Amino acid sequence: MTLLQSPQMMEILNTAQLETYLKANDIDFKSVRLLEGGTCNFVFRMINEAGQSVIIKHAEPYVATNPQMAFTTDRMDFEYKALCEIPKHMSHNPLVSPPQVHRYDAENHVLIMDDGGARTLKAAYIDPAIDVVQIGQEIGRWLAGFHANTKSVDIGDNQPGKAIYRYVYYTMADTLREHGFDPALGERIDRDYGSLLLTDDECVCHGDCWPGNFLLGEENKLTVVDWEMTRRGCRATDVGQFAAEASLLDRFRGGSNTSRGLLPAFLQGYRDLDQGHVDVKRVAVHMGAHLICWPVRMAWGTKEEMRLCIQLGIEMIQAAVSDDWAWLRKSALKDLM
Repeated sequence: MTLLQSPQMMEILNTAQLETYLKANDIDFKSVRLLEGGTCNFVFRMINEAGQSVIIKHAEPYVATNPQMAFTTDRMDFEYKALCEIPKHMSHNPLVSPPQVHRYDAENHVLIMDDGGARTLKAAYIDPAIDVVQIGQEIGRWLAGFHANTKSVDIGDNQPGKAIYRYVYYTMADTLREHGFDPALGERIDRDYGSLLLTDDECVCHGDCWPGNFLLGEENKLTVVDWEMTRRGCRATDVGQFAAEASLLDRFRGGSNTSRGLLPAFLQGYRDLDQGHVDVKRVAVHMGAHLICWPVRMAWGTKEEMRLCIQLGIEMIQAAVSDDWAWLRKSALKDLM
């Protein structure tokens, strides 16, 4: 792995500009291609002279899909630090791991790393050839091990990441109001739980832990990507976010094949290795917040189906804050308890 320092910052928004950058830094390549699907950054796939495929990720001081939204480029510094630091504290896992860094240019915010594959777990979920249950269990075990082994790891104070991660909390009241629900619950949860994101210091969290950030490669090896939101925090938020998104896949993409079962498999895998350390109440609050705020923005189903997602999120949060453990033990989180 090489840390580069370029003499001058370069704008890299397309393949022509990337080719100019690569030539200026004596990086040999056969081809480069801008990838679709990235939100915050410009992401390219490069084939090097040896025929190896690698990923190049570049940050501008704004969100790539919305240039009017500022986003500090030090997010790439946090991702680079995470990719270098996390493997030092975890045993080798042949099934789930972050990508290996090849080069990092801190001046131009360019990160070159392993290519984990072209399909995300979200996209591959409906493929009958993959064992969703086994994959869910492996992700759960990996995440529990990641949290357990990073309790004392200093990843830095990612204030922009913390602020962005609070999005589901500070928008919850408006979302509830827009869909005909009482916004008071959203105001209360942001005050009592959203505020905790600024001071949580339990372990290192991935910060954007969902099936879209697990790439499926050869022999179903999983690569965990997009670490720019990594932060010191509460493990329950990673668990709650993945649980919410897994539940949406099971509900809207699982069809009649009940063996998909990503959510229960993930929770069982996490529980088996975590051994009761995760705060189930915080998991339920975060999962509920996610179900209230994200499905309506991502068009998972019909308007009525999205309203039912909001209702489920409300019920989950209400059960958590009222310590209704009987409800939670019968809920989607039962396999974590």
